Amino acid sequence: MSPELKVLEKLRSVLINDTTVKSYIKDRVYTAHISSIDRPEYPAISLHLMDSKAADNVPDMTGMMVQVDLWLPEKTYSVDDVLTLYARVRALLHKQNLTDTSIGVTFGQILESATGPVMFDETNGCRHLPARYRITAI
Repeated sequence: MSPELKVLEKLRSVLINDTTVKSYIKDRVYTAHISSIDRPEYPAISLHLMDSKAADNVPDMTGMMVQVDLWLPEKTYSVDDVLTLYARVRALLHKQNLTDTSIGVTFGQILESATGPVMFDETNGCRHLPARYRITAI
């Protein structure tokens, strides 16, 4: 498994093992953009690898941008719910070191680089909030 896929799986694990996140989405954290999932269930979070490249002069280092999208059905969840879930996701990821030797990947610090705004997606009827995180993995 590539370092990028290991990172996505680690992020998924962190999110689905948090009681606050789980209370909103259960275990529905998809490791691909929601549009590429066949019949996704909502509410959900999707993790999408934006770009990936080896860092210059450092063997086996991968720098990546991961977009974390929150998807909460508008008929059931308010903007406040979206912001509450976002705050918890941010607390779990931003400026965290999620090193996991069991998967053979050492993370550099994860940094949020862009967020939002809360939008409405007519295709799935969800309130949607994107946030991007810059991650370095070795």
